[in-house]
Amino acid sequence: MKIVKHVLILFLVVIFAQSCDDWLNVTASDQVRAEEQFSSEEGFKDALIGVYIGMADQSLYSKDLSWNMVDILSQQYAALSQQAQYHEIQTFDYETSLSAPRVDAVWSEAYNVIANINNALHYIDENEEVLDPINYDIIKGELLALRVYLHLDLMRLYGHSNLGDRSVGDELTIPYVTEYSKEIPERYSNNETLSMMKEDLNEALQLLETDPVYQNPERPEDFYEDVNTDGFYDNRKQRMNYWAAKALQARLLAWEGGTENMNQARQVAEAVIDSSQAALIDSDSYPVSNDPILYQETLFSVYVNAFEDIINDLLDASDQANYNAVYLTDGTVEEIYETNNSNVGPPDIRYNTLLESQTLGFVSLKLYQESGLNNPDRVPLIKLPEMYYIAAEYYVNNNEKQQAIDYLNLVRDSRGIVEDIEDSASEEEVREEIFKEYRKEYVSEGQLFFYYKRTGVTDIPATSQTVEADDEIYMLPYPDSELEFRNQ
Repeated sequence: MKIVKHVLILFLVVIFAQSCDDWLNVTASDQVRAEEQFSSEEGFKDALIGVYIGMADQSLYSKDLSWNMVDILSQQYAALSQQAQYHEIQTFDYETSLSAPRVDAVWSEAYNVIANINNALHYIDENEEVLDPINYDIIKGELLALRVYLHLDLMRLYGHSNLGDRSVGDELTIPYVTEYSKEIPERYSNNETLSMMKEDLNEALQLLETDPVYQNPERPEDFYEDVNTDGFYDNRKQRMNYWAAKALQARLLAWEGGTENMNQARQVAEAVIDSSQAALIDSDSYPVSNDPILYQETLFSVYVNAFEDIINDLLDASDQANYNAVYLTDGTVEEIYETNNSNVGPPDIRYNTLLESQTLGFVSLKLYQESGLNNPDRVPLIKLPEMYYIAAEYYVNNNEKQQAIDYLNLVRDSRGIVEDIEDSASEEEVREEIFKEYRKEYVSEGQLFFYYKRTGVTDIPATSQTVEADDEIYMLPYPDSELEFRNQ
């Protein structure tokens, strides 16, 4: 019942950080309410749950930053009709009357959630004495890591592409906001911002060594007994746990790019592979139909209340009048999943179970909500295969292609693919197999566009031959309000 109580109190948290005409409108009454809320341990718990509820907004991870807008940008779905709400976004026209509000909403909602995070972080140090030390460590660790998570996605969407191979480290990027303030936050360079993210994440990981998912043999069996009477630390995969933060560290290092960062990303990814509770499924025995998000492989997810109402109508490709439906064409599916190879396409669960053929094409069933699901109303944000791909990418680019092949074959085997990548494959062929895996794995998971952008893909599959992907496409424009405030 205490979890229900947390959710009810959250209306105050959501109202507290609503968007305004300035970055933030901090008033005396806001401060009084915050001081009251953060005078107790329950207030900090409510604030943390409020952050997750904010992340489940449709402009963020229940829709546009997962299976909808960023996947539409990756061109994996069929071309939308001109009547569709996201038609202009799919054609990289970001400043029309339809597309601009959607692009701007991602920015504003993300920074609203970050504002809540920063407010809680301010008070958690000021009022540390009201928290049990275990609660202090885990709550603060989650908040810091979530601040990095949100900022990194903003950088991946609005910032420069292909950082590792370009001289853009000294150029300004998105604001990295660490204070709850009405002042317009300073913008830092790519290098400075990435450094700030790493610092936050390192502190988060140190704090999250208190997390139940981090195995510490020196802990007594009753270590969490007093702090978890309300189940607050159950279901850690629905929260930013230690191993999710570790995987985020690998993602961050890979985004920065360069040989040394990729080597560090590889080391972190392998630690997640070797030590986290997540594991690749066995396609022969795993109940894929009942658990299409493959929860066993999930490192971090968000819970979305009434998710069916958000997504199901858009996964209906049976009616041509459903202009906003997102689906893959038959030709795209045949190409991505190599269905002409009987040992690769047909046995792959991503093709034979996680897609459904309908009138217009194939829809993804990963997030489709129906009765009988083992893990309903959840959107995965970080999953284990990404760690295999990051490690494989490092190895093939550093003359260790066999290790890359081995990692890729582990994922392929878990998906049911019968034919391994041969040891004799060239380095270029292995890189192509990584490219193929990203396309196969990340249908409706919101990561393919970021992979293209991180690696500097100039020819995005399914785009016109006359379209060359560069920063004009990869860098979504800042909202007009942000630019106006800075000019003032």
